[in-house]
Amino acid sequence: MRMIETFQTLLDKVKEVSQYHYDKTIRLPEMEFESLDILRIGSDTFAVLPSAQRLLANRLRVPHSYLVRCPADLQEENLNYWLREQAKERETLFCRFAGNHLRAVFTDKYTAIDHTEILSKMAEYGFQPETEVHYSLDPELLVFKIPDYTRGFGSGEDRIIPGISVANSEVGVLALSIEAYFYRLVCSNGMIAKTEVTSRFKHISRRALEEFPGILKQVVDESEQSQRQLTISTQTRVDAPLETIAVFGWQFQLAKKEIELVQHSWEAEQGFTMFHVINAYTRSARDATLTVEEAYRLERVAGLILSLVKH
Repeated sequence: MRMIETFQTLLDKVKEVSQYHYDKTIRLPEMEFESLDILRIGSDTFAVLPSAQRLLANRLRVPHSYLVRCPADLQEENLNYWLREQAKERETLFCRFAGNHLRAVFTDKYTAIDHTEILSKMAEYGFQPETEVHYSLDPELLVFKIPDYTRGFGSGEDRIIPGISVANSEVGVLALSIEAYFYRLVCSNGMIAKTEVTSRFKHISRRALEEFPGILKQVVDESEQSQRQLTISTQTRVDAPLETIAVFGWQFQLAKKEIELVQHSWEAEQGFTMFHVINAYTRSARDATLTVEEAYRLERVAGLILSLVKH
């Protein structure tokens, strides 16, 4: 669920949930599975969180969908076999923990970029503690947006507020992403828009943090193009909105349930323009049943659709 609070509140919240996080490089011979859910490292036992399960399955080349259907003894056999095979290629893995829970596993090439680092960098850049922030946070992903009310556009109550969106995962769900954001006041919908500078920085270098101020400035500057496309989208007629939503859903590889959710959102605020199609995607992202990742994906798809509007 999206929260609207202050920048300082978000920073305090992230620090609170991160207080038991730590990292350690582990030698593969020290690791042994009891099941997909339980891993022994030396004499210590750790619960394996879903984020780490998926990463381990990918790393050990065992389909996660297969593993979850297996009984515990077969999980143990498969995982330990592939762990021994992996030991032939590398000596260690970089592991991220939350207390006695394993939350992620990477190779030594991984460069950790934590939520607290990003927020601290933004504070250095000049974002004030009382700044309004829209954010969603779960154990796998942080997405936060900062609207700039001084750049609002539109008429009457239906104003749209530009801003920036930052998304980051500490457990491999998503690379650090810095993008443009548009917030529609009348319905509290948000859209993450594509710009030329839109970048996803894999966690293999510190470049994103080193170039952070310049990237933010470019995103703000280039969001003006998306603003023009939003205006044009209100004048672009769509004769079959539900079919158009389905086509875009398939094009951007959304799940069937997500496409149906967007179609229901269009029915709640009907209209026959591209703006109404885009708005259906952003409206559906507010659904309380969605994970942070699913909501973020719908807001990004709305931005990708906007980028297709001719200007």
